[in-house]
Amino acid sequence: MRLHEKEIRSTVRSVWSTQLGLEIHDAEEPPTPSGAQKMTAAIHLSGDHRGGIRLDCSRLLIRRAASIMFDLPVDQLSEDDERDVIGELTNVIAGNIKALFPGSNSISLPTIIDGSDYTVSTLDVKTSEAFGFSLDGEHMTVTIVEHRS
Repeated sequence: MRLHEKEIRSTVRSVWSTQLGLEIHDAEEPPTPSGAQKMTAAIHLSGDHRGGIRLDCSRLLIRRAASIMFDLPVDQLSEDDERDVIGELTNVIAGNIKALFPGSNSISLPTIIDGSDYTVSTLDVKTSEAFGFSLDGEHMTVTIVEHRS
């Protein structure tokens, strides 16, 4: 089953609004990777639907989210705070998207990657759709992957 873009975008915008009070905007195209610092969190889905959900985010956007979640100035945040926030946001997004798939499904704990020069690859991909978002010039992408059966 392929989800509709409208459902995915609405879910992601709702999570950012509810969790952080931030209004993210749809981007027509997912951003092209650059040398900027970024973070990625990936969660695997298993059950009747096999796949994953990945959030790729600029480091500045994650720091902004962490500042809001922990009610701390950006300069007082640790790298662990940033990892916790991207993991939590991805977990909430994945949980909401998981509910859109029929049948019984479960999600894994998030895997976090951070840095500036890396590529995330997923094996055994049947379909993959990326959805871009932005906030004040900072970008993020949510990717929904379906594995072959």
